[in-house]
Amino acid sequence: MALDELHARRLATVASVFGSALDRMELVLKSLEPAGGEEPSRVKAEQIRLGREKMATVRSRLSESLKRFSIQLRKPEPGQVLAAELSTLWVVLENARPERMKGYGREFSPSDKADWENLIEGLMGDIDEIRRILIPQHPARSGSRNQRNPQGNHTRQPHTATIVTKYLK
Repeated sequence: MALDELHARRLATVASVFGSALDRMELVLKSLEPAGGEEPSRVKAEQIRLGREKMATVRSRLSESLKRFSIQLRKPEPGQVLAAELSTLWVVLENARPERMKGYGREFSPSDKADWENLIEGLMGDIDEIRRILIPQHPARSGSRNQRNPQGNHTRQPHTATIVTKYLK
């Protein structure tokens, strides 16, 4: 059974992202295998074997789902790869905001918090600029929620769902 185009693209993206992540994990596992005369890794050979088995199960599950829904993976366009990498960096930066790090049980000192926020905002601005340079805006898009104010500082515009939620309360 074939899926709607949007659903098919999402499953293809999931499979592609999983495949890339599993490939990177395999490289890490390979680097943990002791070569002649090296100290053994902290990860035991049995853990590596079990991890590889589970990774193979994941690959098999994804492959079966792609067959089930008649989806063939295609090599993504360079713009798609760049957009995905920039989005990943964006998520990492969003999660590095001080208000998102309260679960660590330690607060930033006021000066460290300000410096940290400036670092995150600066990096987010850099990511936005890289996106503008490398990925031309598609005419159908409304643009980024993240802009610079007149002073040149990066400002995050609220997501539509955030705005709607405020008015529904």
